[in-house]
Amino acid sequence: MDLLYKPPKWLKSFFPDVLWENRQEGIVLTIDDGPSENTFRILDSLDSHKIKAIFFCTGKNIEKYFREFNAIIKAGHRVESHGYNHKRLIFKGEKENEREISKTNELIKQITGSEPEYFRPPYGWFNFHTTTTVRQKGMKMMMWSFLTADHTGDFSKVKRLSDSYLERSSIIVMHDNKKSRDIFDQSLDYVVKTAKEKKYFFVCF
Repeated sequence: MDLLYKPPKWLKSFFPDVLWENRQEGIVLTIDDGPSENTFRILDSLDSHKIKAIFFCTGKNIEKYFREFNAIIKAGHRVESHGYNHKRLIFKGEKENEREISKTNELIKQITGSEPEYFRPPYGWFNFHTTTTVRQKGMKMMMWSFLTADHTGDFSKVKRLSDSYLERSSIIVMHDNKKSRDIFDQSLDYVVKTAKEKKYFFVCF
């Protein structure tokens, strides 16, 4: 089951163009699924640790939580694409993949003036049409090397996975959604504490 939380080398070898970990030293914190009603609280938590993150946002949530999306940008964090409707793109064809990515790209460009550089498929599920669309748009796919499991709402699991899988060049995934809301602050505190104990530091592309 931990294959989901720590992708193995054999899986990464099938997709060498996908960014699975930071290719330089430094932990990259990414936050999926937002913005949401919890975004301001997350921004406060990040600010308390002086960490900049990459927010992979869905187009639907950008429209719904426009004020929160702008707050992410104002706070100096990076915003990238997580598709429009948070669909499992592995089951979708060429047109649906293109629509999900293009719609969010256009929305982010309209607000920020720049198109996203990175795309993360919802649930981490993608197919040939996804990788082709991402490449044609001049983007890169960013996956992860450590999924914290905060979306399970089980802090004991976050602790176990952090102790086992946090590395000096990890791309970490946390979540801005209802499932992670109750343990996000506690989870971030623990990840930061673990990183400090190992003398790791955080960076943002």
